[in-house]
Amino acid sequence: MKKFEFTLGKLLGYKEQVLKKEKNDLAALRKQQQQAMEERQRLIEKLEHSNREFAEKCKKGMSPQHIVLEKSYINSVCEQIRALERSIELFGVKIEKQLVVVVEASKEVSTLEKLRDKQFEDYQKAVQKSEELFISEFVANKAFHKV
Repeated sequence: MKKFEFTLGKLLGYKEQVLKKEKNDLAALRKQQQQAMEERQRLIEKLEHSNREFAEKCKKGMSPQHIVLEKSYINSVCEQIRALERSIELFGVKIEKQLVVVVEASKEVSTLEKLRDKQFEDYQKAVQKSEELFISEFVANKAFHKV
């Protein structure tokens, strides 16, 4: 009997490639989100440090120009933090959408794998039946030639 070959093997290979690509895209989005979160944390620490420095300078006395300058710097850092938070939220939405795509691709691959397993099981049954038939014919021929 000929060797087992899954009839939808090429489609399964293609779907596995698609799944791998979608998983890579998901990993890239998660990495970008993580980098944005780390940057946000770095800016929060920078803001806290700047606020402490500003408070110290205010205690010692500052000119109005320096106060305005320091406050505009602190506001700039706050705006950068807000922008990163919006970016992190956007990455969260993109990740959720990509998760749906990955789940669907996984389902398609899983369905094809189950179909392949079923076809292989049927193939093994056919091979076993063929071998049983061959053995029974062999035994019948042996018995016929002895007589």
